[in-house]
Amino acid sequence: MSSSSPSSSHALRWSHACLTAVASLALALGSVAVHAAPAKGKTAAASKSSKPAPARSPAGAAKPAAKAAPAKAGKAAKGGAARKGAAPARHGRTGRAAAAGAAAAAVPMGLEHWSPAPNAAAGSADDAKELAALRESAQAGDAKAQYLLGSRYRFGNGVKQDLSQTVQLYRRAAEQGYAPAQSDLGVLYANGRGVAQDDAQAALWYRKAADQGDAIAQNNLGLMYAEGRGVPKDEAQAVQWFQRSAEKGEAAGQYSLGVMYASGRGVKEDAKAALKWFEKAGEQGHVDAQYNAGMTYAEGAVVKQDMQRAAQWFEKAANQGLASAQSTLGFLYANGQGVAADPARAVQWFERSAKQGYTLAQSNLASLYTSGQGVAKNPQKAYFWLLVARDKDASLEARTQAAGEALTPAERLRIQREARSWKPVREPG
Repeated sequence: MSSSSPSSSHALRWSHACLTAVASLALALGSVAVHAAPAKGKTAAASKSSKPAPARSPAGAAKPAAKAAPAKAGKAAKGGAARKGAAPARHGRTGRAAAAGAAAAAVPMGLEHWSPAPNAAAGSADDAKELAALRESAQAGDAKAQYLLGSRYRFGNGVKQDLSQTVQLYRRAAEQGYAPAQSDLGVLYANGRGVAQDDAQAALWYRKAADQGDAIAQNNLGLMYAEGRGVPKDEAQAVQWFQRSAEKGEAAGQYSLGVMYASGRGVKEDAKAALKWFEKAGEQGHVDAQYNAGMTYAEGAVVKQDMQRAAQWFEKAANQGLASAQSTLGFLYANGQGVAADPARAVQWFERSAKQGYTLAQSNLASLYTSGQGVAKNPQKAYFWLLVARDKDASLEARTQAAGEALTPAERLRIQREARSWKPVREPG
């Protein structure tokens, strides 16, 4: 970026969907003018969010490092089917690393991401033998085999997906006291997958597994208490279950506990403790924890501001596909904050975020196409991204009109048609 501040119409803006419930924050970073903007979070249906979210990799699948997620959080192995529930929290002016919401928002706890990685052995002779052996053991009453076979039906792994079969097999295993089956049966009840949605049944099965030490079930049960789903709302009880999960090393539990400490829900507010748990979860790949840790270091209220460390956390989250982190990282590269200034990399991160539907990144990307910083000037692309962003941010109307006036009527009509038909594409993760 140049050393001079751009005009307000083309200034890059910083915003984020993290931490407290305050709507906006302006951080004066570098020489680029930074304007306060409403926090641009993901919608309830977004692939990633800032609310505690449970997850379990499909049985029998290789488990890479734990990852977060929609709803993406916890041990959701990339490409794995994960138990998730989430809602964005927001970071604000309060000067504390607070987070709004272990249970404050809209997506049902336990919402699952149904796109498990394909089993490389599926359809092979070896897999057919393994499936036959599972069926025989399950029929003989082996609880683990029942669970593994149920998981195959759950994710369509070597068999046609059949959630009713999953529920039957999980129930048989759960009634024998097999904790993973109890925990995942709770997930199915929480979401109405293969069975009528029933919060009370979900909480019942979570508790059975949690009492046996299943860390994911402990986190899930904590979420039920935090939300008052299937059990009376009790945030102190939620904290106790999150603590148990976190101390067992479960990333989702660590993140959930961090949120509660950050927001002072069910426990005395302690921003430093929140950061500790965010970092623990972030080190395991929990994407929202990574983002929250990055924002804490960027803000510099809880700990000394450290933009280099903030950038490292943002990059971890951005590489996992979190649009808000990608947008923030683009801003840092544009301004040389925590990283060497690199307008071309800023463009790359803004573009990845913009393609996922992140409005602020779309606006900032348009600014760079207008100014030609890090990318060749392209008024057509600038107009396109402003049109897309304007649909969610009416404050961009004047900029959009001005950008359109630089084009011919035919160009405007063509780009308007393209913008109307454009759809965001979430990055897998």
